[in-house]
Amino acid sequence: LKGFGYESVNDFLTTNFKIFYIQNYQLALTFTGILGTIRTFSESYLGLDLLVLSVFVLLIIAETRTGMKVALKKKSQRIQSRKIGRMLLKIGVYIFILFMLYSFSSRMKNPIVLGLEINPFEWLYYVFFTGVIFQLIISYLENLASLGYNEAKGIIGIILRKYNKWFEFDGTKNADNE
Repeated sequence: LKGFGYESVNDFLTTNFKIFYIQNYQLALTFTGILGTIRTFSESYLGLDLLVLSVFVLLIIAETRTGMKVALKKKSQRIQSRKIGRMLLKIGVYIFILFMLYSFSSRMKNPIVLGLEINPFEWLYYVFFTGVIFQLIISYLENLASLGYNEAKGIIGIILRKYNKWFEFDGTKNADNE
């Protein structure tokens, strides 16, 4: 082992298997096991990498939090525990819909037409996920604009001018906007 730069067997073990030599290794192993379970679930049943799922949930939390700040600042409403429940329900509903669509898209035999496999559920999965992310980003930017971040107003304007002819992000569909 000295030829590889290790002082002793103990030096080799503590360097390579550090997790077993920290004080609370049971806590570290439990945390690692929980993260591994969540990762396996998110990839196997939702079709999402753990990082993508984490960012998705953080976007929902950020949108909810800025919405609560807007309600407190602009509308002088008190923050209620219902808003946190609504956020958790929103996360649950979105994840459940992603689970259903991914289950259908990955476990159904799809027809082959003209040599191409047709998978409408996979298409729905990506359209739904992209639409939800767009909606959350628009809502988050609107909340930031209401809180006084002028840069967010410019970004919202660009998005609405570009995509409002296909979608109704602001409640009005304008096909003449080009």
